[in-house]
Amino acid sequence: MNAHHHYLFAIWMVGGIQTVFQNMKNALASKNGTTLSWLPIEMYPDDWITKIPPISLNGTWKNSMATWSRMRPLVKQHGPLDAAYFLDHSLLTFLHGFRRRVPYLLATDMTPLFCARHALWYAVPGYNPDSRVSQLKQKMTRSVYAGAYRLLPWSSAVRDSFVEDYHIPEERITVLPPGIDLGKWLPPDRTADLARVPGKPFKILHVGWDFDRKGGDLLLELASEPEFEDCEFHFVTSSFAGQAAPNVFVHSDLGPNSTKLMSLYREADAFVLPTKADTFSIVALEAMAMALPVIISDVGGIRDIVEDGATGYLLRSGDRSRLRDSLRALRTDTALRIDMGLRGRKRVEHHFDLAQHVSTVMELLSAAAHSRTREDSR
Repeated sequence: MNAHHHYLFAIWMVGGIQTVFQNMKNALASKNGTTLSWLPIEMYPDDWITKIPPISLNGTWKNSMATWSRMRPLVKQHGPLDAAYFLDHSLLTFLHGFRRRVPYLLATDMTPLFCARHALWYAVPGYNPDSRVSQLKQKMTRSVYAGAYRLLPWSSAVRDSFVEDYHIPEERITVLPPGIDLGKWLPPDRTADLARVPGKPFKILHVGWDFDRKGGDLLLELASEPEFEDCEFHFVTSSFAGQAAPNVFVHSDLGPNSTKLMSLYREADAFVLPTKADTFSIVALEAMAMALPVIISDVGGIRDIVEDGATGYLLRSGDRSRLRDSLRALRTDTALRIDMGLRGRKRVEHHFDLAQHVSTVMELLSAAAHSRTREDSR
């Protein structure tokens, strides 16, 4: 690898993407022979340039201009960029000059039109994809996608949106979901559950900072039913909305990859996320890495993660009956629960390994950098 290469990693820090940022940065910390500059952009950047009208009136303007402003000292310190990795198109939308100069990879768990069709929770009220304003936005977004050296959708569903909604050739697209640090996320020996201690409570784990959107309210309803009163329901969230109960436990101060969070995964018997809208699910990957069966809504690109009936159960969003039946099946059939968990761990090892993920990203960045070198030599 060329020792003089300088790569940028710019990531919009929204929801579970914060965990992706941390995982990638940790995995690449010991990389030698190149310079990596990390550029996290908060959900609501507050740089001086983002306060100037009309930039202050538009979120995409803010993201792009904050990215531009913060890149300048990095380039001044480490030299020109040879290639860049972006996670979210809004960071690039108004950086026309940069997009012409620097080859870039664009990773994403969604496209605007994908969300408009499949994850209505994110859609703007009254959104009309056929309006003139929407058509202009789609044209601008497509120009970002079309200019990428390679698009890296997290799921096959988003890949299909690139092709069908934005007419990007498939050869420009590589489905590359985020990875889990399998050396850190080590499951317990769950076969010990076959000799379960009588009276030990069945523990259900739910991880979702946005309690309502992640379906926490639906799971909380089950916690109050007589059938599940002797189970423990553990909610990892910063926005719990419900009444306290003896079998409900709320954990509101746990960070990504924290020791306490991992302990909750290890101690749980099942992971449940009846989410109402999602594009992907990092927490489902974490649960599977810990050999937990996963009950989750079939929304966005989640069917790329969980194999229904093999590593867990996929639900229609809001289907309380299916949620109840799935939880009952896992609670009453220990062998089934263990088998699903072991299958889930193997699936993560084969398809969602962080080491393989960052290796692919670095290979593509190197190829992108060399593509510019070849063009410059013509």
